[in-house]
Parts: sequence; structure tokens; C-alpha cells
Amino acid sequence: MWNTYYQPATLDEALALLAEHGEAARVIAGGTDLIIELDRKVRSLDALIDITRIPGLDAITLGEDGLIHLGPLVTHNHVAGSALLIERAFPLARASWDEASPQIRNRGTVAGNLITASPANDTITPLVALGAQVTLRAAGGERVVPLTDFYTGVRRTVMQPGELLTDIAFRPLDPQTERGTFLKLGLRRAQAISVVNVAVVLRFEGETVAEAAITLGSVAPTIVHAPQAEAYLAGQTLTGEVIGHAAELSAQSATPIDDVRGTARY
Repeated sequence: MWNTYYQPATLDEALALLAEHGEAARVIAGGTDLIIELDRKVRSLDALIDITRIPGLDAITLGEDGLIHLGPLVTHNHVAGSALLIERAFPLARASWDEASPQIRNRGTVAGNLITASPANDTITPLVALGAQVTLRAAGGERVVPLTDFYTGVRRTVMQPGELLTDIAFRPLDPQTERGTFLKLGLRRAQAISVVNVAVVLRFEGETVAEAAITLGSVAPTIVHAPQAEAYLAGQTLTGEVIGHAAELSAQSATPIDDVRGTARY
């Protein structure tokens, strides 16, 4: 399990503890994944660092830099209930609403969802489509990493011991020219891990698609774009035929495997 449980009151205290304990420590916020790992004894730690008492980490803001920022304690229900995100980042709001159960949405954080790094995690797919970046901070400094570069494989990221994800940032959608959504297929209507999920963000010039971002989850080791479909949609006016062909091209970008939720062919 663990030997010591810390509750730092400031971010600097948390970073100092991470620097002190290194790989033997793990940050806990919502704990919806970590508690299961500890209960199943698949992880043994020297220290748990609980950041939930640190003020100001649960903010959702539109910054002076023009980006929407989510703090590391922002939960899925914070996102699903945010008027700003419903209007300016609907794919993320919808993914958060579809996440698990009300109890888990109240506890689980978006940052934790990103760090767990399962390709079936619902909030990663829309954030990649939105072009998000994350800030990783350590006692010695910080770095900003595009979310597309954050993942190196299934449940693997570029985070180093001593680093804490302190910010998620992305450009808000323009309500006049951009539209987006998120859809998932699960084996039941609620509390279902995605068999497959997809996020779509389109920028229009009049009735014509000027730019498209289509991202797919649970069909490859990491979240992937559908570049052929994205390129095809640019310059098109949306019709049933165009949408159908884009869907076929998107499916070609998937490299699924057989697993407990479905066969690769399914």
C-alpha cells in the first residue's frame, strides 16, 4: 500500500515532496484509478501526496492568453456543468457528461484521466481534437507539452518523477464558425468504458468545411487522428454522402485489437 500520507497546503510543498520521494510517491486527487490499483496490490508506494487541500486548483478560466485553462482538480462534473465549456468546448463537456457514473464524475479529475493514459479514457479524445496542451511542473521548473506528444503508449506518458500536471489549456471554439461533438459506444448505456469513441471539430467558411479535426479513442495504443478524413473534408459541403465517405476514411485510421470489450473486427 503506502507508508506515509501527506496533505500539502501549497503547490510548492507538493512539488518539494515529489522531489523528495521521486518514483516512490504518487499524487492523489480523485483517486478513482489509484485506489483500485492499491486495492488490487498492483502498485506499492512509499508516499501518497494528496493535493485536494491546495486552493485554486479547481478553476476553469478563460485566460488573458485567449486559452481556456483547467486546473488539476477540475472534475468531470465541473466540466459538464460549466457554461463556458458547454458553449466553447462542447466535445469536452459532452465527454465528461458521458464519463462513468455521477459518483465518479464528482470525484474523478480530468487531469487524472489524462495521466492514467488509457486510450479508452473519454476526455483525452476531445482534448486532442481541441489541440490541448498540458503544463508539467517540478521543483526545478516547468514545461509545456502538446497533448499529442504526451503519450508514448498504453498507460505511458512523458511525465518524469517529480512532475505534477498543473494546467490543461486549449483554444476555445469560435461560436460563429466552429462546431464540435463527441460520441462513444459502450456495452451498456451508463458506467461503460468505451469500445470506441470519437471527437469531431469542424471550422466552417460559410457552408464549406475549412478545417477538420477527427480523433479516435480505444482503437489504437494512443488517441489517433484520422488524417485522410480530415484532409478529405476540407473544402467540402456536408451532405450525407460526404459524411459517409469521411466515416469510411476515419475507420481506416483505426488499428484496434481484440480485447474484453470487443473484437478488432467488431
